[in-house]
Amino acid sequence: MKTEETDLIERLTAGDESAFKSLFDLYKSKIYNTAAGFLTNESEAEDITQEVFIQVFKSIRHFKENSKLSTWIYRITISKCLDLLRKKKAKKRFAFITDIFEKEAKDKDETFCKL
Repeated sequence: MKTEETDLIERLTAGDESAFKSLFDLYKSKIYNTAAGFLTNESEAEDITQEVFIQVFKSIRHFKENSKLSTWIYRITISKCLDLLRKKKAKKRFAFITDIFEKEAKDKDETFCKL
């Protein structure tokens, strides 16, 4: 039996633009709200929402239908959010380490100048 979701997936796989519009209308709020729950920045949540739709567009042919489409999209959203949070955390660590080395270099320069 063909469901609405199955029909939508078939149309998406075929590259039907109206199917992508339907998908966007169906999931934009859910994706944005999920991303906003993970991230503290509205523009980051908007960026993640766009990235999710791009990923869905690129990967729909690989969707195996072992789960609902909404579950698959939710997992993509969570993965994108976690990736962004990891990048931000790594960037903070790098900035912290850079600050330490810059302070040490500055202290050495000041000590050298006093001699």
